[in-house]
Amino acid sequence: MGILTKVKVAVARRKLNSMDIIGTDSLEKLIHSRFLADFKKSQELRDMVGKDSLDEITAEDVNTYQLYKFRESMRYAMENSHYYKKKYEAAGITPDDIKTMADISKVPFTDPDDLAENSMAFCAVSQGKVMRAFTTSGTTGNRKRVFFTQNDVLNIVDSIAAAVKSVGMTKDDALQVMFPAVSAWDPGLMMDSACKLAGLNSLVSSTADVDEQIKNMKDNKTTYLIGLTSFIYRITMLAKDKYDLRSIGVKTIICSAEPLPEIMRKQMIEAWGCPVLAQYGMTEMGLATAIECAAYDGMHTSGAYFFVEAVDPVTGESKGYGESGELIWTSLVMEGTPLIRYRSRDISQILPAPCNCGCFSTVRRVAKIQGRLDAQTKIGYGQKIFPALFDEVLLAVPGVLSYKLTLTHEGYKDKLNFVLEYKGDEEEGHRQVEAALMSLDEIKDALDNDLIEIPEVSFIEAGSIEFVPKSKAIVDLRENYLKYGYNYSALRVSQRYFHMLNSIWEESLGEPSYENIRSRGNVHP
Repeated sequence: MGILTKVKVAVARRKLNSMDIIGTDSLEKLIHSRFLADFKKSQELRDMVGKDSLDEITAEDVNTYQLYKFRESMRYAMENSHYYKKKYEAAGITPDDIKTMADISKVPFTDPDDLAENSMAFCAVSQGKVMRAFTTSGTTGNRKRVFFTQNDVLNIVDSIAAAVKSVGMTKDDALQVMFPAVSAWDPGLMMDSACKLAGLNSLVSSTADVDEQIKNMKDNKTTYLIGLTSFIYRITMLAKDKYDLRSIGVKTIICSAEPLPEIMRKQMIEAWGCPVLAQYGMTEMGLATAIECAAYDGMHTSGAYFFVEAVDPVTGESKGYGESGELIWTSLVMEGTPLIRYRSRDISQILPAPCNCGCFSTVRRVAKIQGRLDAQTKIGYGQKIFPALFDEVLLAVPGVLSYKLTLTHEGYKDKLNFVLEYKGDEEEGHRQVEAALMSLDEIKDALDNDLIEIPEVSFIEAGSIEFVPKSKAIVDLRENYLKYGYNYSALRVSQRYFHMLNSIWEESLGEPSYENIRSRGNVHP
């Protein structure tokens, strides 16, 4: 590292709020630190809180602070972003209209498609002030471009550092970062850079080779793992019969970027003998927005930098604590690409403080992600299925490493074709997988109503295929379904009853009935 770089790093570190913050309440201490700094500077904030001094910071104080930061962020976006200036003028709303938490619902949502279509309209700084630019991986549709200033990057570092400290990591620990590299951007490198800037020991290990991953852990004396959920799970399942994973000394595993099914968590805990935690982050928000603790009582939000809500995804109405809805995120300090009431497409719940861990008493939490709006598919009469629906039952079958479901359509029925990555006796595997699928009400109902074929199950050898990050677990090849949506379900129902009527007519009159039924009832197969 050259002298100039060392100087820049030293200056950057002095700007980090998280540097002097340690302990499992690091995320909460971070928002309290930012709150106190703004409280001293801002008469507006003191007026909103209704105090000139603070002996202690309550949950109500934090809510007020987040409202204050929301107004500030909204004002900044309206003054500097062409997109928000135009959007809020059209809506006839200003930051001064947001006087209470309830007033936030008046602010229009920001749709990810808008960001994808015209990312430059969101940018609130000149290109000369842009330090980093990232393109999202496109899991919600089109790729989106976001811009970060130097201050944005430092805030991201703060959030990441506080998050890993909140689950027990110290400067004496070693973090192994396990994100497979992707073409658009590499979250592993971002995580590694953030840790190093914050003075934490980390190593990027993106290889899919199991032996190399384990060697890196031993050589680096790894005590913490963080990475893509399915990637860490895959490494675990391929390594657990070959290595004594508990002897490596991993203290905590953090699963990120994908939901963490409970069956995955259970199997990884059994293999490693340590807590396995869920972490939630969005590229658009700078990665680290919420993380679980060992109490498994929801994910602690990085409230210093983000505000989160849950709303009804159809009506947009706010959901109360413990009610499922779409998560809506607002960046409270972002300069490059500020995002106000940004739709995540993720379904979860907002949980009130405190957490059962006893360390998170003033900041709201987020429940585990239940699924994605754009990942749901419909079968039969319209039963909703998510990948998570099958995760819990299929991954519970011993020997199943991963699966892919392809949906096709034959006649008037849907066909579910499962291909599972499997290690073990195939005959026994078939029996257990089929039993697992038949345990699902969605499958049983569709079969009982004769709207799907019996699911087809086939196996490929575990470890024989290359791991592909963020591949779709459900591939829908039903052309007409995609074209007609709900109407197609109705069409299939009418087809079903046509065939039923045809069979009854034949049994009663002993002759084919197609033309008779068609002429009388105007029903088309």
